[in-house]
Amino acid sequence: MRYSEADLPGFGKRFSIKLKSGQELILIIHSTGKRELYLMQGEEASCVIELTQDEAKELGFLMAGVKYEAVSTERMEALSKELVIEWVKVEEGSKFIDKTIAELEIRRKTGVSVVAIDRQGKLIPTPDPFKEKILPGDVLVVIGTRQQLKSFLELCGKCST
Repeated sequence: MRYSEADLPGFGKRFSIKLKSGQELILIIHSTGKRELYLMQGEEASCVIELTQDEAKELGFLMAGVKYEAVSTERMEALSKELVIEWVKVEEGSKFIDKTIAELEIRRKTGVSVVAIDRQGKLIPTPDPFKEKILPGDVLVVIGTRQQLKSFLELCGKCST
């Protein structure tokens, strides 16, 4: 990666990064605080983005990983070998019907976490374990190991994946 900077007298400063793809990313910071971001294809800009000082600061935080840091590929591969995300439909006659996640002690008994409920096409993310009752036809989005999921399905009774 090649990086360069240049003063633009009376105008601001220019920063340039040569990308692995061969494209060039140019940031111009005006004396007024306005930022312009250019993605160059040869001599022409294929993309131009104007940012305020606050927008640029927020984007910088995001790109630097201040608010979110990506997980390494090796770690993701290890997790994907261990963890399973499954959509489980609660059928009529299930032991789960009209009970809360807390009442059923799902995590304690099986190790599985219920991360969402799909109720007739309406998603309930991170359902309140003490308030949200499970209804017939609900699709529970759960995460755990394969063994934990097996225990979960046994506890549920009439549930299908």
